[in-house]
Amino acid sequence: MQTRHAGVTIILLGLAAIITVAGLTGCGKKAWPQPKNSSDTFHWIRASARPENGCIRVTAQLEGNLRNVDYVALELQTAGTAEDCPTCPFNPNERVEFMPAQIGLSSEQGALSTLYCPKRESSAYRWRLVGVNLHSSLEHALSSVRSVEMQ
Repeated sequence: MQTRHAGVTIILLGLAAIITVAGLTGCGKKAWPQPKNSSDTFHWIRASARPENGCIRVTAQLEGNLRNVDYVALELQTAGTAEDCPTCPFNPNERVEFMPAQIGLSSEQGALSTLYCPKRESSAYRWRLVGVNLHSSLEHALSSVRSVEMQ
């Protein structure tokens, strides 16, 4: 009788091990798919912003395969208030999307410029640009998070 219980115990332990291994195979690093070569991607080489008549003038430069730019988004987070936390993760509360032609971007020319008047008034903003690839499986091009003080 004990050999029968031992056999059942071994089978249950084996099943538990298989389930554990199967469950752990789904764990691990989750990341955007990377292209085999960078011919489909683009990235920011510079980005800056300055106040202009109560609005924000953003200028930037993209480099890479500009034909794959679907659109560019400007993300803003109000700053200079209790909401501001420079060491906290960027948490935009406003986003505006521009088609490449709206901001002077073309497949041959990666410089862009736009004037945007935020809907939420603030003495300062944290901001970043997001270049969205036509190929939805590829990672977006994110500029670093920066700040602009309004005058």
